[in-house]
Amino acid sequence: MTADLSVAEMAERYKCLYTPAIADILDERGRFQQILPPEIQALAPGMRLAGPVQTLKGTPTTVHKDEYLAVSIKAFAEIAPGTVAVYDTGGDRQAAHWGELVTTATGLRGCAGAVIDGGVRDVERVVEMGFPVFARYRSPADIRGRWRYVEAAVPIRIGDVLVRPGDWAVGDANGVVIVPGELALEVLLEAEKVVEVEDRIREELRAGIDPMKLYRKYGRF
Repeated sequence: MTADLSVAEMAERYKCLYTPAIADILDERGRFQQILPPEIQALAPGMRLAGPVQTLKGTPTTVHKDEYLAVSIKAFAEIAPGTVAVYDTGGDRQAAHWGELVTTATGLRGCAGAVIDGGVRDVERVVEMGFPVFARYRSPADIRGRWRYVEAAVPIRIGDVLVRPGDWAVGDANGVVIVPGELALEVLLEAEKVVEVEDRIREELRAGIDPMKLYRKYGRF
């Protein structure tokens, strides 16, 4: 393998893996704080996403001003194809920070999905569009008078995880893991090897091989 894989190639290969294998590789490197809070889950079964992160940060508010939307409009206009929008909502647990219209706008820019530490609305429409969204909760509440955008393309923190622009977000039925950007290719290649090994372990288990023997042989179980 070479280091000149495109974003699209890496994303497709990441989506063929599963997040536990990726998390294991990061654990082996002492990166134990890379898994987003378990409450952040896919809107629908089968949703998967993978891609470099574009971050957005916001905060709860009781005031609405049209200029608050300027940050989001600029961020959406600058979304590169294949990127994943990741939202730090500042702990807000009322508003829906993502919905159908944002999905449409970002999808047209080639956005590969969204990870929201907050809420989503228009859920049925978003699911029908086939756009992968991972979020903490669902709510019909609009952001106006409840929450506002603050800045984009800055490091954010979700739970115990530092998320930087250019890191990779990978999500599946198990949750979402953040891969540091500088390790994205290395982790991909090693996780692919882990999956190959676990496929062999699975076959040998079905053949009746003792689990402890397999652990000693492969160093994992």
